[in-house]
Amino acid sequence: MRASHSRTVALLFTLFLVLLTVSSAPLASLSPSPAQAQEQPSRRRLGVSFRGGPAHLTFSARDLLNADAREKLASGLPQTVVMRVYAYAVGRTAPIAMSVRSCRVVYDLWEEVYRVQVASVNADRATTVSDVDEVLERCVISRRFPVGTSADYAGYRGRRVYFAVLFEFNPLSQDTVERIRRWLARPTGGRVQGEAFFGSFVSLFVNRRIGDAERVLRFRSQRVRVPR
Repeated sequence: MRASHSRTVALLFTLFLVLLTVSSAPLASLSPSPAQAQEQPSRRRLGVSFRGGPAHLTFSARDLLNADAREKLASGLPQTVVMRVYAYAVGRTAPIAMSVRSCRVVYDLWEEVYRVQVASVNADRATTVSDVDEVLERCVISRRFPVGTSADYAGYRGRRVYFAVLFEFNPLSQDTVERIRRWLARPTGGRVQGEAFFGSFVSLFVNRRIGDAERVLRFRSQRVRVPR
């Protein structure tokens, strides 16, 4: 009797292990691997022109600023929009060229106007505008925005490249803002050599190790061929 009881217990225990294995298998198959969990940036069709040497891009990122963000623009407190654009050769993870634009917005509660300070590689200008649409025009819409220099693309003529864009509304790290300002002040024209701070495509747009702000928007362009 005791031996029969022991066999029954052993059988039940074995059955329990089998059921546990079967029931947990679907859950394991549904759990994404680290590679699957990485989210690729969305794709957008950008206007790309190489007239004059470097790439010039035209695109809009109005969706960066939702209703809450637009309310903050009118709060009277300083708000910052930072844009970084990277050029990548197909098959490479390190950028071959990049450009940055920083936009600081303060709403003047007395004058009821927006004071906008825009800094980029080619310009640093202050303007006063009357409504938020004009702020968006200056801060999240780009028209023939230059990315890099002619020399950056010289070794890639005839090859395909694409562009990746990172927008940050009110970056949480003041160090990020300061480093971008220092980068804009360099006399090298925005070359990327030795600038590890800006990262690879994987760290910026897949693992997302860079880009900590109240709102962040990432997207990449279609592939285009650099003229010979």
